Amino acid sequence: MRTLLPDPGPLRPLALATVLSRIGNGLLMTVSVLYFTRIVGLSIAQVGLGLTVAGLFGLVSAVPLGHLADRRGPRGLFVVLSLAVCALSLTYLFVHTFWQFLVVSIVLTMIDRGAGAVRAALIAAVTTGAGRVAARAYLRAITNIGIMAGAGIGAFALHFDTGTAYRLMFVLDAVLSSVAAFVVLAIPRVAPQPHEGGGPVWVALRDRGYLAVAALNAGMSIHYAVLDVAIPLWVVDHTDAPRWTVALLLIINTVVVALFQVRSSRGIADPTTAARATRTAGLLLMASMVLFAGATWGNAVLAVGLLAVGALVQVIGELLQSSGSFLLGFDLAPDHAQGQYQGVWNTSMSISTMVAPTVLALLPLGLGVPGWIILGAWFALVGVLFVPVVRWAATRRESRQLVGSR
Repeated sequence: MRTLLPDPGPLRPLALATVLSRIGNGLLMTVSVLYFTRIVGLSIAQVGLGLTVAGLFGLVSAVPLGHLADRRGPRGLFVVLSLAVCALSLTYLFVHTFWQFLVVSIVLTMIDRGAGAVRAALIAAVTTGAGRVAARAYLRAITNIGIMAGAGIGAFALHFDTGTAYRLMFVLDAVLSSVAAFVVLAIPRVAPQPHEGGGPVWVALRDRGYLAVAALNAGMSIHYAVLDVAIPLWVVDHTDAPRWTVALLLIINTVVVALFQVRSSRGIADPTTAARATRTAGLLLMASMVLFAGATWGNAVLAVGLLAVGALVQVIGELLQSSGSFLLGFDLAPDHAQGQYQGVWNTSMSISTMVAPTVLALLPLGLGVPGWIILGAWFALVGVLFVPVVRWAATRRESRQLVGSR
């Protein structure tokens, strides 16, 4: 067990809090849509519209709340925001109309996105150097484990398919997430970062180098939605592979991430190595898109084989890209404004999550094989661009540090 646990220190309570909260996330991911449609009576279109509008509002909260974490300290603020999310998630149990659902979703999403930025600032505050990448890799690995466990528990609610069973999942999520929030208090308090001099407040929004790298990372992160959005429809409508292949590909991805995310982060120690890893990830993602496309021309056995190999190649690229992303998001940001910068990074990821379904609908699902090839070429191009853009961003940061030290 000692080899599975992080070293003694702040990462241990953070890891426990992550597992507990992600089990809760897995519960709601499994049952929430069915609860709102089958029990509350909303349509699929209403649920989709409400979550989309909430996502748009969520884009504006990460940077201000991240900045507040810099000024007030991330630990206490994260606990407060996490408890607020728990309380708001329970209000879903009292929702009966679309407008009530919309209001709760907007407020909940704004606080949740802000809490994500504050959590990243907390990780930055209690880790240093390459340890930050290892910490994020470890937390991502156990995030997958927690979500899988939560989905397994949520399956019981799906089996009973009653309002009581679904509501119990919301209550269990709130309990687990509340306990997780208090566990975070075991982390030593992080001192606030005073505002430096009379310079601008929103420094992250003025950092063109950081914004450019964040934009590239958002473009690359579209691949996270491939298995969730594109593959199920591609397998069923365009290949001879059996339907269970969709579950097989998800299992491959989840297991590999859980087992190898930490190992994949080794050797990524600075922006240069992170950029190179991301370049390699782009090429691997291109290869996986070609393999997915090729599955349309084979019989069932060949299609399953190509899809499985494609999923394996994709997850290797995902491991490298995520590890590179962990380091770049932290190392290109000044320590006195990590919260604000993590807000920018999280916002770029949120934008990627919002546009990914449309991109996948237009390219692989809309154009078929040519769409897969275009998508693969996009990943390769973005990966290649990472090296010069990261070098430029790192040079700009070093220049600012030299000016500030004079």
